[in-house]
Amino acid sequence: MSTLNPNAMPSNPSKIITASKPSKITTPSNPSKIKVRRRPKIAPIVTNTRQTINDIFEKCLLIVNKEYIVPITSNKGKPGLYLEELLGIPHSSECLDCIDGEIKTFPVKLQNGKFVPKETIAITMLSTDELRTTSFLDSKCYKKMKKMLVVPYYRTDDTIKYMTPKIISEECTELYKILESDYIDIQKGYIETDTLSSSTGTLLQNRTKGAKGSTSRAFYLRTAFMKKYIPL
Repeated sequence: MSTLNPNAMPSNPSKIITASKPSKITTPSNPSKIKVRRRPKIAPIVTNTRQTINDIFEKCLLIVNKEYIVPITSNKGKPGLYLEELLGIPHSSECLDCIDGEIKTFPVKLQNGKFVPKETIAITMLSTDELRTTSFLDSKCYKKMKKMLVVPYYRTDDTIKYMTPKIISEECTELYKILESDYIDIQKGYIETDTLSSSTGTLLQNRTKGAKGSTSRAFYLRTAFMKKYIPL
């Protein structure tokens, strides 16, 4: 058997294959004239346009009883903000969430095998200057309640389920007569005594809002309102 001699030269040296030298890179005499291909600008997709209460109601029906992860935080309004994101409601400085009304959420709990309201519904901050001089129909409180989409939700730890929504509007004359009467009682009590009491009002009340010790007050819908007008 012949052995391979590592020092032996090939019989035909001209057939030895060598690596070719890299081609010389040339640069233009005027680098400033180099054309750079830029990525085309993409127009932003416009979303979250303001919608009507009826538009949001139809969308809301599509998410009923679906589970969403909304971790528990100190911000009680988080489920409402998350719902607005789901439904494409923009965060804005407008008085109302929708063109023609407000979205309101509230938590429910199980009691003796039935769902019942767990908390009241915050409507709007109370201005004593406005309360003293403004009628119910001209008030911000009325504007916020004139048409509402009320959405209950049930929480299990960090998971929530939105329940069947209900549109509340001034077509329910009985309800709005009660709300107006409550507002007038709150207003009258303040004008006569220069004080405000959370006990005033059948369905609409006022009480402090914010951290402990806060003197700011807001209008709220009592749980009696949900029990009577929101099917659970």
